[in-house]
Amino acid sequence: MVTATRAEAAHGKLKARSSPELDATKLISYTLDSLESGVVTITRDGVITSFNSVAEGLLGWSAEEAVGEHFSRIIAITGASKQFGEMITAGLTRGKTFSSEEATILNRSGERITVGTTVSQLRDENDQSLGIVIIFKNLAEIKRIRDQFLRTEQMAALGYLSAGLAHELRNPLGSLLGLAELLEDELPPNDSKRTYTQTFLREIERMNKLVEDLLCFAQPPIATLERHSIAGLVDESLLFASYDFQNRRVNVRTRHSDDTPDVLVDPERLSRALLNIIRNAFQATPDGGDVTVTTSPRTVSGSDYVSISINNTGSYIEPEARQKLFTPFFTLKKKGTGLGLSIAHQIVKGHSGYIEVESDTATGTTFVIDLPTAASLKQRNEELQYANRHAG
Repeated sequence: MVTATRAEAAHGKLKARSSPELDATKLISYTLDSLESGVVTITRDGVITSFNSVAEGLLGWSAEEAVGEHFSRIIAITGASKQFGEMITAGLTRGKTFSSEEATILNRSGERITVGTTVSQLRDENDQSLGIVIIFKNLAEIKRIRDQFLRTEQMAALGYLSAGLAHELRNPLGSLLGLAELLEDELPPNDSKRTYTQTFLREIERMNKLVEDLLCFAQPPIATLERHSIAGLVDESLLFASYDFQNRRVNVRTRHSDDTPDVLVDPERLSRALLNIIRNAFQATPDGGDVTVTTSPRTVSGSDYVSISINNTGSYIEPEARQKLFTPFFTLKKKGTGLGLSIAHQIVKGHSGYIEVESDTATGTTFVIDLPTAASLKQRNEELQYANRHAG
């Protein structure tokens, strides 16, 4: 009896608070548009009957354009999005349902988007099928976080392995270097055997460089940070790279925004990351091409960052290769250890930053590094310390 009275009272309050304009249709519309997932309903004949705002954003069609049209005119169902189309067709023709299936959709612009998809049967009060409802969510952010987590675990394991391997190699390499130098000193200046000793020395030096890279890759987390202007560190790295490639006809341009705030960094390690990327840019730029470095403030999800963009013209990196660029020992160069970008990625992550690469045939290749500003990083650390003190 009490339960019924409470239910009646709650119902009365709801009626009293409801405005005449808020009818059931509008309430459903508001609800659909408030969801973080795309929602599309399709009749048994394949006609779209509803299309919420998230679906508009993901697929690139407005609700006015989509509603009333056959789904195949709005939703690509062939090529990369074939699986997505097959799920819709199976739901309409065979009453199939799918839950949280990962699929690819092609939007109106031809962009591929990975989504988590649920296809359910839409039924009336008599359990008769009216069609299907499709709910799909963009998995890009989830995949990015998952990939970062996996990469962090892999990097940590490789770091331990690299440190041990580098220390084991260092001593025998030092001995080989000393012996090769002794042999060369004992040979007459014009002795043909000097070709062999010089080859030994050159290859030992190459292995030493690899050992140095392994040790750098296995460095402990960044602990000491100093306040710096990012423009100064960028200009210094550009100066070193320009000297290394002074025989190349490459045009160097810098664009530093005056309102770029300071960052808290380990200057030596961040300079190494910048130098690795800038050297790659010089190597990939054809004679007469441009290397342009831009620094500017940027706000991402309410947090303030300093953005460093390093662009070089005349090069293009395929999407498949782009996904592997920061993987240890992966390289596109004929001669290279494949550790330079891995080290740069690790250093940037150690500064609570992000690094991404973009490439197209028109503008070339651009590496973008986002580092939290000094003020933003300080606030983040204070919030973390506060949370740790009050945990539990």
